[in-house]
Amino acid sequence: MIAMQGQSNSTTRQQFYEQLLVAFAAHGVADRPDRFEPRRHKRRRKHYVPLAVPRKEAKLQILRGLTKD
Repeated sequence: MIAMQGQSNSTTRQQFYEQLLVAFAAHGVADRPDRFEPRRHKRRRKHYVPLAVPRKEAKLQILRGLTKD
């Protein structure tokens, strides 16, 4: 890349980009037999309805007895 700095036209950059993609594609991932990740959600979902109105308004509704929290 350093040697190519003087040649900064689009064709040279395109060729370099293609060579870089080929190099990335040729690189294999190492075999890691003891490496695994569980496919689980760490947090449990909350059992509450999402707050669709401003908090102050929701508190007033609870105080008036319009909704049950």
